[in-house]
Amino acid sequence: MIKNFIKATFRNLWKTKSYSFLNIFGLAIGIAAAALIFLWVENEVNYNKNFTNIDDIYVVKSKQTYDGATFVFESTPGPLSQAIEKEIPGIKHAIRVGWNNSLLFSNGENNLYLNGYHAEPEILDLLSINFLQGNRSEALKEPNNIILSEDGAKLLFGNEPALGKSVRIGNNESYIVSGIVQDFPNNSSLKFNWIIPFKKFETGQEALKEWGNNSIMTLIQLEKNADVNQINAKLLDFVKNKTNGQVTFSKNFLYPMIRWRLYNAFDQNGNEKEGRIKNVKLFSFVAGIVLLIACINFMNLATARSEKRAKEVGMRKVVGATKNSLITQFLGESLIFAFLSALLAILFVYISIGPFNSIINQKLEVNLLSTNHLLFLLTIVLSCGIFAGSYPAFYLSSFNPISTLKGHKQKAGASIFIRKGLVVLQYTASIVLIISTIIIYQQINHAKGRDLGYNRSQVITTNLQGDLSKHIDLIKDQLKATGNIEHVGLSDMSVLNIGSNSSGFEWEGKDPKSSILISMLRTDDGFIPSMDMKMIDGRNFNPHFLGDSTSIIVNETLAKMIKKDGMVAGSTITYGTESFRIAGVVKNFLYNSVYSSPMPLIFIPFSASNGILNIKTKNGVDFPVVIQQIEKIIKKYNPSYPFEYRFLDDSFNNTFQSELFIQKLASVFSILSIIISCLGLFGLSAFATAQRSKEIGIRKVLGASVTRLINMLNREFIILIFLSCLIAFPIAWYMMNQWLGNYGYRIDISWLVFLLSGALALVIAIITISGQALKAALSNPTNSLRDQ
Repeated sequence: MIKNFIKATFRNLWKTKSYSFLNIFGLAIGIAAAALIFLWVENEVNYNKNFTNIDDIYVVKSKQTYDGATFVFESTPGPLSQAIEKEIPGIKHAIRVGWNNSLLFSNGENNLYLNGYHAEPEILDLLSINFLQGNRSEALKEPNNIILSEDGAKLLFGNEPALGKSVRIGNNESYIVSGIVQDFPNNSSLKFNWIIPFKKFETGQEALKEWGNNSIMTLIQLEKNADVNQINAKLLDFVKNKTNGQVTFSKNFLYPMIRWRLYNAFDQNGNEKEGRIKNVKLFSFVAGIVLLIACINFMNLATARSEKRAKEVGMRKVVGATKNSLITQFLGESLIFAFLSALLAILFVYISIGPFNSIINQKLEVNLLSTNHLLFLLTIVLSCGIFAGSYPAFYLSSFNPISTLKGHKQKAGASIFIRKGLVVLQYTASIVLIISTIIIYQQINHAKGRDLGYNRSQVITTNLQGDLSKHIDLIKDQLKATGNIEHVGLSDMSVLNIGSNSSGFEWEGKDPKSSILISMLRTDDGFIPSMDMKMIDGRNFNPHFLGDSTSIIVNETLAKMIKKDGMVAGSTITYGTESFRIAGVVKNFLYNSVYSSPMPLIFIPFSASNGILNIKTKNGVDFPVVIQQIEKIIKKYNPSYPFEYRFLDDSFNNTFQSELFIQKLASVFSILSIIISCLGLFGLSAFATAQRSKEIGIRKVLGASVTRLINMLNREFIILIFLSCLIAFPIAWYMMNQWLGNYGYRIDISWLVFLLSGALALVIAIITISGQALKAALSNPTNSLRDQ
């Protein structure tokens, strides 16, 4: 019986090659799209699952409230870890970890930057790090020991043994490779190339002993069955109690590793909100919609061709086929079609996985031997086969055998209505995706075009490292002497990401009960002109003024907090026992987020040995030549360091990664949904035209023009597209209005977006169906009327 089913299926497939191709190809696209999203979702939800202790690992976060707004930070004071491990029951390990850092490593002539952490030895057990070479218990015992990952060792030493070898970091510090460990997978939040003992990092850093200085990360491993709520209750005011009420701004709590990737976001009340999980849910839903559109194609084309198989159904019933056996046969055919589509989809996935990885900035891999991947394919084949084949199976099996064998047409009212409804559903989804893509694109451009308060174009940035700070005045002079450089400025952080802040500043008239978080950026006299920022009161720093070592510059926001009119040049503010004179006020500029308003900010005179060199070029320069000139000067004073640079414009554009990710995926799925919908529309229009061939022939004989016939054939589908627009517009408006509500600086949704999207969908539909209509209108009427 099964053999007969398969034979009948492939016979039907071969007899209707064009329709079978449309069915298989359209469904394959839908399955491939769903498969790619499945691979991405699998990667996201399995983040950090490589850690065997994931359920017991936490990071200590800090809630801090300033001026009514609550911020959540991951930085904690140095003494915290040792104290809570001793005093709070249930904590197995509490360790200090520095921030992920990029350091210059040298092995002979091989110089490269590698990322890693300074951490205490317990990190090896806490993260279940797998040792390949070396003594686990001794690897982080000495300050100048270093552990390398497999990848880090290969980058530094190639295929040579690395254990016990010496590597140089920076200009003169040597470290002994004491261990080689297994690489973490790409979907790990703590991926590293090296680990250096934390005791090396804390040498000479007195601030790490202060309870009021939040500057490092604290990782926690709890005992099995420890009560997290009880530990959090003790942790909440732990710092306050340890300092006898002197440090009150920080409320600490544990945040589980299992939520780091998908949920690590907080609102202005300090409550957790959805992070990346929003994107996972969104594109899982969108992939489901694209797959649904592909299944609708199958249902539509199968039911549309029902009359062609009516006599087959009648004959089978006459020879004894039951309704159940017919349903089984047609569902079996549908499953075979779904299986063939899945095979083609696998090919599509292998072809598209590279470009897809580029879009999502991941390294996903297809593994057909993976249980999860095989289970996904099986589920998709069964789901699509049964869902897409269910209605055609029940519809075809209900035909009356006597009527079909006599050539009577079946009543098709319900099936036509359902078919039209499914076409409307398809195009509604496609139009919603088109509108969403356009609005996301507009929002990104709107944010990029916002007045930042500085000029990011023609600014080249490079890290100030090694011995560069010792020769900075010479470097500045030589850069300007090239004739291509207008300004050179120093800062300890990028203007796009100012991470240093404090609430300890006071001034005359400030409410003693208020707590205001003020960001701090160390700059020199060249920074403001290199960014083309504007002074609105007072002056810039001047290296020739000896008193400027205790001068500061404030932004407009802070100036208006100090004095209503913002004219505060010459005023004084204090921090503890130190007093600072305000030299000037810089016009507000946006930093950290283009969507927020400028927060209070202070410029402090630059005095660090490392930071960022901000180089403003003149207009119309030849950038390849300028880059070569900069590199030559930098390498002159820092020959052992590789020269790396960035354009500030590119760094700014990279801050929109989340939005660009959504835009790119929305664009891809919009195109796929349109392609699948068009395949279905093409098949339906071809079938509808064939069904009306005799009517077309009669109308031509009676004098109907080609244009009139094309309009007649297109009218039915155009009405369906208009109906799709009426349904899609309010849905898209609601969805995108909700999405835009996440941004403080946003566009207003224009009615032109809906008009353009509807017109685009209509034009694509008309082009798709007009080919068939034109072919029918130009055909010889005698061919269709010959057997009348």
